[in-house]
Amino acid sequence: MRYGEHRVLVVGAAGLDLKVRPSTSVVEPARSNPGVIRWGWGGVARNIAENLVRLGADVHLISAVGDDWWGRALLRQLRDLRIDVESCVISDEHPTASYVALYHKDKRLWVAFDDMAVIQQITPGHLNRLRRQVREADMICIDANLSAPALKTLFRLAEAYHVPVCADPTTALLARRLHPYLPQITAITPDRDEAEALVGSELDNQETITAAARRLVQTGVELAIVTLGAQGCIYATSEESGRIPALPVDVVDLTGVGDALTAAVAYGLMEDVSPEEAVRLGMAAAAQTISCRDTVCPELTLELLYDRLVV
Repeated sequence: MRYGEHRVLVVGAAGLDLKVRPSTSVVEPARSNPGVIRWGWGGVARNIAENLVRLGADVHLISAVGDDWWGRALLRQLRDLRIDVESCVISDEHPTASYVALYHKDKRLWVAFDDMAVIQQITPGHLNRLRRQVREADMICIDANLSAPALKTLFRLAEAYHVPVCADPTTALLARRLHPYLPQITAITPDRDEAEALVGSELDNQETITAAARRLVQTGVELAIVTLGAQGCIYATSEESGRIPALPVDVVDLTGVGDALTAAVAYGLMEDVSPEEAVRLGMAAAAQTISCRDTVCPELTLELLYDRLVV
């Protein structure tokens, strides 16, 4: 049964997020410090999937979880959202993926750790068995947590069935995995560090960032968006480029902001809006997520995004 007009296949990480923020300005090493500790569901692909289903898409997720309490609870939560998880791997070899982020008191990220070994269970064989899902998708959204063999298989299938791919580079280290497939990517949404990894040069001003977005387009990417936090983003296509400012909001939590932008851009492209309007939808989704305590804003809707864009 389809729950939305657009069918999206999302492939990548799903797991547990743990966020730790100190309650004081000074943190004493080798001691217990007072803080605020919150947990929630995360993983770039899982976040994109939830954002997409809230925008109205019919979402199928391919991920991997451990055969443990967290994995079973995560799959239940996704089913409750009407995300199809029948193609997810349940591993008895690795625990469910987890991500721990430690923040400064002013909400800037200090250091983070992740345990994503279970994602290696998304193998070429598993993806080949799911070729029907690839064939029936209107869009594929991926994160760069996938292994090199899995990415190779997924892009081969996407090309064979002429399915557009939207890619979130995830981190600067992982972004390099996408480099061989730039000619096959419809839209890509790196932040500044990830863009530097993709183009191999330092991006220290608007001119160099714009040039980097255009270079990504020259490799074959149809829409390249370099996100710049509070400075908005710079985008480029083969016909245009520009800078779109961030919408003014009070910062509550920065986790998941890029995932919301990626999801909204992908949805906008499926709606056949212009590249600029797709980027503006992404910026509206980012603003909504920044002002929400949850990694994915539960109030997110397509109507809400357009309301944010009304001046």
